[in-house]
Amino acid sequence: MSGVLQPVGPEAARTYWIRRGLVLAVVLALALGVIVAVANLTRAAVVTSPPPVVAPATSPTPAPVVPVSDATSPSGASASPSQSIKTPATPSASTATTAATLPAAKPAPKAATSTTPKASAAPRTPKPSATPTKPPACRPNDLRATVKGDQTLAPKEKNTLSLSLINGGAQGCLVSVDDQNFELKIYSGKDRIWSSRDCPKALKAFDRVLAPQAGVAWKMTWDGRRSAEGKNCRRQSEIPRPGTYWATAQLDGAKPVQLRMVIS
Repeated sequence: MSGVLQPVGPEAARTYWIRRGLVLAVVLALALGVIVAVANLTRAAVVTSPPPVVAPATSPTPAPVVPVSDATSPSGASASPSQSIKTPATPSASTATTAATLPAAKPAPKAATSTTPKASAAPRTPKPSATPTKPPACRPNDLRATVKGDQTLAPKEKNTLSLSLINGGAQGCLVSVDDQNFELKIYSGKDRIWSSRDCPKALKAFDRVLAPQAGVAWKMTWDGRRSAEGKNCRRQSEIPRPGTYWATAQLDGAKPVQLRMVIS
C-alpha cells in the first residue's frame, strides 16, 4: 500500500506520478468513449423501431331505414317524419383509401390532325380574245412584186398576166391591194398604151396576211388594145402596131417589175 502512495524506484517520484496521471487519463477517455457509443446505439434503435400498427377504422353501421307506409300506426297516429328519411351511408376509410390510390384516368388521345395537303386549285386558262389582234400592215419596201405572161403576141391578141407580191420581211404582215395602190400598165417607149386604172374592173381588191417569205398571186388580162384614160374601160380604136412593149407592175412604195413583150 505504501508503494502506491509513495512510488519506489530509481527515478524521481514526480516521474511516476506523471505516468500514473497519463494512464488514468487514458482509462477515463476509453470509459467515456464506451458510454457515448452505447448511448448512440440506444438512440438509433429507438429511431429505427417500426411504428405501431394502427387498427383500420371500421365504418359505422348505417341506421336502419324504415319504409314509408300509407297505413297508420296501431295507435292511429301517422309515422314519424324522421322514420321516412333515409340516412346516407358514410364512406368507409378503406373505400377512401382505395379511391385515393387509384391512378388518375388518362385523357383521351386527341384525334390526329390530317396533314394531307389540300389540292391546289387548277390554273385558270386565259380566255381567248373575242377580237383577234390584226398583224401590222406590210411595209411596201418589204414586198417583192413579180409578173409573168406570154412574151410573143400577135396584133390584138390578149395576154393574161400572172402577178404576185411576196413578203420579204422577218415577220407576218397584212397586205392590201386595190386599184388605188396597185397599177399594171403597158408602155412602148414613152407611149402609154394601157393601164389597169383606166378599167377598175380589171382588179378585184383583196387583203391577205402574209407570213415571212410567203406571197399572194392573182391574174389580170390585157386585151391587146389601147385604153382611154378616165373612160371606164372604154377601148380606143387604134390597135398597137408590131413592136416591143413592156408590162410594168407596181405597188405604191415598192420597186416595180417589168415583162418584155413583142408584137409581130
